[in-house]
Amino acid sequence: MNKLALLIFGFSTAFLFSQEEQQEDRYFFHVSIPNFESLEITKNQDGTLEVFSLESRQENEIYNQYKVFALQRAFPNTQKENLQMVYRLTTDNRALLEKLQLLNPIKYSKIGEYFPPKIEIYPNDYGTTSPVENLGAPYPLNGLDLINAPGAWGITKGNKKVVIGISDARVDSTNADLQGRISNYLKYLNVQKGITCSHGTNVAGIIGARSDNAFGMPGICSECDMITNGYGQFDYIIQLVEAGAKVINASWVLCGFGAYHKNVEERINEYYDEGILIVAGAGNKLNCNPNLKDKSSNYGYPASFKRVISVTTVFADCENWEDCIIADEKSVDIILDRYSDRHVRRHKVVDGKIIPINLQWANQHNLAVDIAAPADTFLLGSADCEMEDKQYGGASSSSAAVVTGVIGLIWSANYCLGSAEVESIMKLTAADIENLPGNEPFKMLVGAGRIDAFKAVKMADAMQQEKGEVEISGRDFYRFEFVLKSAPYMLKINNQTFRDSSTVTFKARKGIHLQPNTHLKPDQNGFVKLSINPSLPTAECFPKVRIPKPALEKDTVSVPVKSKDPVIIEIAKEISGLLVRPVEQIMDSEYEVEIKADEKVVFRKKYAQTEVASIALENIQEKTVTVTITSTKYKMTKKIRINYP
Repeated sequence: MNKLALLIFGFSTAFLFSQEEQQEDRYFFHVSIPNFESLEITKNQDGTLEVFSLESRQENEIYNQYKVFALQRAFPNTQKENLQMVYRLTTDNRALLEKLQLLNPIKYSKIGEYFPPKIEIYPNDYGTTSPVENLGAPYPLNGLDLINAPGAWGITKGNKKVVIGISDARVDSTNADLQGRISNYLKYLNVQKGITCSHGTNVAGIIGARSDNAFGMPGICSECDMITNGYGQFDYIIQLVEAGAKVINASWVLCGFGAYHKNVEERINEYYDEGILIVAGAGNKLNCNPNLKDKSSNYGYPASFKRVISVTTVFADCENWEDCIIADEKSVDIILDRYSDRHVRRHKVVDGKIIPINLQWANQHNLAVDIAAPADTFLLGSADCEMEDKQYGGASSSSAAVVTGVIGLIWSANYCLGSAEVESIMKLTAADIENLPGNEPFKMLVGAGRIDAFKAVKMADAMQQEKGEVEISGRDFYRFEFVLKSAPYMLKINNQTFRDSSTVTFKARKGIHLQPNTHLKPDQNGFVKLSINPSLPTAECFPKVRIPKPALEKDTVSVPVKSKDPVIIEIAKEISGLLVRPVEQIMDSEYEVEIKADEKVVFRKKYAQTEVASIALENIQEKTVTVTITSTKYKMTKKIRINYP
């Protein structure tokens, strides 16, 4: 039975309508113009541009029909040849570019409309993709473009009352981008080279490096406070919470917490309910279960705890697949590298289809992942740790840091939000990526989508405004929990679907407006609860004094995380052979048993998913055989000594 509840308190039909001053239409495009020198541009008295083509009278006639407000290089600092031909064009009518491309599709190509925020901030250390002069590191910061960080910074660059805890290795206190940014070093690792030297600095730089200081890179939450501690043990996270951290970044991963695993999860749940979030990298090809064919589908911790934000990776180098093509003499196919919003680095194009390759090299993807974020970026700490050749790159550690920085911005815009609301905002505003060509193998394995900093911060900010409107639109969610209840004035749900096991709890002070193409279809595992309550509190919120909790004890019932074999293999003397028993709820499909003796295959047969394999081996004595079990998901190999009395 569908669970759909509309709980109305106070006013029953409340819809907000406002009249705004009519503004001139403006449309924003990126367009590739290889021979831009054929255009002469002069500025008119009214601020518009006159564009004159030296090549074509028809081209001039098209330009004269419309207004052009801006036409300039989109990436003036870039070193990439293909991006040097990309321009930003702002006009009063989409038809301008439609007609130009129809007239000359070679000159006007790769046209893409974009929707900039009202205010975008590009600091002077924004990297080589910046539209303004870059005085920072000479590396592209495509990831910041992809998540629309400049738009988020137009709302807030952070707030000191948001304390970000970093559980990591050494964070360099002398780095110019971090001077004055760390208020408390709970533990400082004095390491001079290698990954232990650079990793913490890299993470801290992504989260909160100084911005607009003509050095390095801008941190995502450059005006949030940061404190640091060690890594690899949950005690370090506890200490960060007690020191005042609101959100903790844990860019490290374990296969479990042993005898403390259950109690660690309970403590994380307590923090979550108290408005404290832990963000963790999902892992980089972590091999916790050696029986899995896809090592990247393993579950690592703390990321895979339910109330930890688990982050996986996407690439961000090029929006158009044609710009991702690389030379590969070993392949007859077109090979793409670092295609934006894709989880795997490389793809091939076959008959017009984009197919991922080298899936075994992907970073972690599993059902515990909550969200994805770009990984590759400038790595602030590498040069000072004798790693000059590794100043650009990233993995799930850097993706987690991106999400942590965005959470810092969300709480800077609205400190009253609970943990569930922050998580919901990130997911509701994320870009849908699991349905993109090339990401099909990762359906349900890369979370709710790729984080969008501007949309997330905008939603958080609107929720605390006296008459703010929060719009939820454009997604089809079939899982996840969604909660918004911290005093939004008006919620508008447009072209949106919540179905299957999605759970929705939305509250507003004035009204909730269900607009066209909105579908609420929960199944027996989901529900939708919408309610109006004019008395929801609207006062500003501030940090609370932390009360220390008792130290963690070992689990009363020790249940350490341990991978389970898909089958149990037994020596069966009664048949002079082996019994292979599939483990219920572990074995995923039909399976094949292969046995080798002296490097030769002596047995191979397929069995049904629940069928016990009874294998006689009368002719094999005093030998060690290799047994390989293969199913859709697993490949398990064991050596067994055959020695019957």
